[in-house]
Amino acid sequence: MKAQNITMKNSFKLFLLALTTVLFSLTAKATHIVGGEIYYDSLGNNQYKITFEIYRDCGAGNSDFDNPLQYRIFYGNGSLWSDFSVDISSRNILPIVYDDPCVTPPNDICIERAIYIDTVTLPFDVDGYFITYQRCCWANNIDNITNPGDNGITLTTFVPGSALTDIHNQGARFINYPPLVLCNNNTLTFDHSAFDPDGDSLAYEILAPFSGGSSLDANPIETPPPYTDVAWAPSYSATVPFGVGSNVTINPTTGIMTFSPNLIGTYVAGVAVKEYKNGVLINTKIRTFGYRVVACQVEIPVEVDVTGPTALIEDCGFAGFIVSRTDTSTTLDVQVLLSGTAINGTDYNYIPDTLTIPTGVFSDTIGISAFLDGITEGTETVEFNIIIEHPCDGTFDTTSISLQIIDYINMEVTYLDSTNFCADQGETAQLWCNVQNGFPPYTYIWGPGLFPNNDTVTVYPTMVQPNLNQFNIIIADACGKSVDISPINVYNQCPLVVPNVMTANGDGTNDALIITNWEDYDKVSLTIFNRWGNIVYENDDYKNDWTGFDKGGKLLSEGVYFYLVTPTSEKYEYDDVKDNLYTAHGFFQLYTK
Repeated sequence: MKAQNITMKNSFKLFLLALTTVLFSLTAKATHIVGGEIYYDSLGNNQYKITFEIYRDCGAGNSDFDNPLQYRIFYGNGSLWSDFSVDISSRNILPIVYDDPCVTPPNDICIERAIYIDTVTLPFDVDGYFITYQRCCWANNIDNITNPGDNGITLTTFVPGSALTDIHNQGARFINYPPLVLCNNNTLTFDHSAFDPDGDSLAYEILAPFSGGSSLDANPIETPPPYTDVAWAPSYSATVPFGVGSNVTINPTTGIMTFSPNLIGTYVAGVAVKEYKNGVLINTKIRTFGYRVVACQVEIPVEVDVTGPTALIEDCGFAGFIVSRTDTSTTLDVQVLLSGTAINGTDYNYIPDTLTIPTGVFSDTIGISAFLDGITEGTETVEFNIIIEHPCDGTFDTTSISLQIIDYINMEVTYLDSTNFCADQGETAQLWCNVQNGFPPYTYIWGPGLFPNNDTVTVYPTMVQPNLNQFNIIIADACGKSVDISPINVYNQCPLVVPNVMTANGDGTNDALIITNWEDYDKVSLTIFNRWGNIVYENDDYKNDWTGFDKGGKLLSEGVYFYLVTPTSEKYEYDDVKDNLYTAHGFFQLYTK
């Protein structure tokens, strides 16, 4: 038997929750709800991701969403499992979509959707679980519910246990949100179908939303199922949510919903999705949504839009003004008026002042590209206006759209033009560049060799020869313009090393003074002194060929001699520090036998 008693800690928690709810209800009457739904995903290991979608009227004076949202999970037998709270994950204002060319959308409609996502662990239970959220109150302007500002909504869904399914179920969820606005005396068809990740069979039905909460208990502590339907105002019901003379139907198999309202007002309706696994009904979930029915007014049957970027860079890509219509039964002639700070034919290609769309053609596109004039003008605007005779009242209307033209400023690149390192000692060199202006993203092509597309690359010892190595980089921006930087000098130069013993005895071994790494420099000078400081040999372009003879061609006597070796390279203008770093000096023992 499951434990149904609540611990002292949980009791105190519920007391605080109830106290907070009462205080909130006494200070603010939360009128805002217009619908919502709950669905879930099984993550494995008894974990479930629960998603709440809540809709509110975001007009002036209406309450905001709960943050956090308090909800409860009950065992399938109705006993409490636990209380939870979750913060808002995201929120957005839903756009009003119209496809009637003679309808002007009302400007006082604002519906906002909030998404809450929580992850909970639900241990195995044969009876499953109910997930429930209750909230008051409905938006005050709802016409088909009795006292909407004093009553609220219950959203719930069921997680079946093993008695209905032998796997962790994924909850069905609706794919699209319904239209926010309906035209009175017009028929609208909408796809109200749902998606089930498990591939379970789904069926659809129009059902009443559940009631929950009141103005005295705006954020109630959730109660277990069963739940009661909302209290319909006279002449309204679950299957007639828009009133007598209006019609709403839904295809039970496809979820295609058809509206034919004839009363003006604001209404809520519920659509249930029933989930069947192997022919067994495992869950019925209702999504509630609010609809506004308006008296339709005529609007211009031609629309303009922009294809491509709405901010056009000089000499960089193309855009187009799209003129589209819904009625293709006749040829359409429209007047084109261009305005804005950019000049037609000067800052962009010339666009004629008339446009003809032939019979049977829905749309035409007028291409536009910005000229590169080399003048810093700041951001310029192009206002594209279509003037057309109104098909409903014979007046002339203008529909407009705009784009911007942005100056192209040539790329400026700073970079490391030269560096040096000693490959023999396993060192590497870093080459880098920094790009300003142009338009990112940038592409970096370093060479020679294989390098990553990056503003900083590494030169490894295997990539270089002794002394001077020359690299280059080509930088291209998103507009296809490029900068070629060459050469970038990389010097492979290691310290000079002089042996400490030389045997000038003609045996072919160690007969010459061999200076290691001399090939890493343009040239190397060598000066040799005897023990009294006298110069006995010097060469400003030494080639590792001294065999122990003095300046007069006489073989020196055995003993200790001193040397000074100085490299020369175009990389360096030697100062004292570099001179000490790359100049070698010391002594060696000369043997002649």
